[in-house]
Amino acid sequence: MSIAARCGSCRRELPLVQLVQPGQGFRCLFCGFAFAPGYATVAPGVGARILATHTALVTALAALASMTGGRLRLDQATVVDPVANALPEATTTATATATATAKEAGLARRKRAHWWARGAGAQPAQQPRPAG
Repeated sequence: MSIAARCGSCRRELPLVQLVQPGQGFRCLFCGFAFAPGYATVAPGVGARILATHTALVTALAALASMTGGRLRLDQATVVDPVANALPEATTTATATATATAKEAGLARRKRAHWWARGAGAQPAQQPRPAG
């Protein structure tokens, strides 16, 4: 199982598994940005623990689901929310992206609005076409 990560500098995506080699200094493979400057020797081990724990959790959830056959349903929020809360930047980024998308959609709608939606009092008069 893989966990995707994104560089805070060049914004390129890379798998977390590529960062767990201690000799690489816990840096972006593309631009060299240091992800944990003061913890370059410790961070790869933490990344490896995250990957192992992620695999163990997903495997255990699948095993429990196969044993119970749908007779036991875990509350998804109680499994997912603590993980999401441990990643505040990811949540903030997703929220900011959704807000920006909504604002852009609203602006696009306002630009295309018809005369009656723009707050105009009366329909604009049409000029007669010249004959000929």
